[in-house]
Amino acid sequence: MEKFYTLLNDHLFKQIFTEERYLKILLLNLFDVKVNNLKLLNPELVISNKNEKVGIVDLLLEIDNDIVILELQNINEHNFKDRLLYYTSKIISNYGLKEGDNYQNLKSIKVYAIINYSLDNENIKSIVKLKYLNNKIFNNKLELKIFDLTKVNINNKKSKYYEIVNMFKTDDLKKLKQIISKEELKEILITMEKYNQEESEWRKMEDIYNMMMNEKVDFRAVYNDAKAEGIAIGKNEGIAIGKNEGIAIGKIEGISQGINQEKNNVVKNMLAKKS
Repeated sequence: MEKFYTLLNDHLFKQIFTEERYLKILLLNLFDVKVNNLKLLNPELVISNKNEKVGIVDLLLEIDNDIVILELQNINEHNFKDRLLYYTSKIISNYGLKEGDNYQNLKSIKVYAIINYSLDNENIKSIVKLKYLNNKIFNNKLELKIFDLTKVNINNKKSKYYEIVNMFKTDDLKKLKQIISKEELKEILITMEKYNQEESEWRKMEDIYNMMMNEKVDFRAVYNDAKAEGIAIGKNEGIAIGKNEGIAIGKIEGISQGINQEKNNVVKNMLAKKS
């Protein structure tokens, strides 16, 4: 085994958490969600016309009559919020109501996102809802819960997330076995080890890892190119604006100097006549 892949690997994540028992453990440990009834749905979002963008979520679930998107996000693509908004809009249109249903029967749509990069705040968990400016809830049927793995100190044994987050962040199997003490998490770890030992599964995880690394490099290159282009455009526009402003200022100063010179000439002529 060249490398031990953790729950951060998309392929392993999906393989592990399509198992209902493990999925319930994850939702309870990270999002404090206790699940009774659970059903896996098709993760490819249905499109209504050929011009629409196809969306594929990591796991699409029906939990106790709520529709739930479970997402694992490793790379900060800077479109994360917009993508989640698009996903939720498609879920609402595809699963929220059946034909002939009253709007009051609209199902709750929830997003549980696990991210491995820093978002906007210092919280481990962020909850997003539709609210008025006075913070009063507008509608309870749309909710996003975002768990930021980077906000958890993986060396803090007192943290309630100590064991589960190490299963994402620690790629040393021997060390993981020393960390994990909860029986339900030990079971998941055994399954993780099993997938890592199966060559065909390990290759799939390696492919996902390499693709992710390439995306990160490509994204950084695109981002840096865009940033450089933006700076260049900004400089050129700044220079152009500076020139225009310089011309305008020059005109104003020229007019002002002309007026002052004319005033001086009038005064000189008056003084000459008096003398």
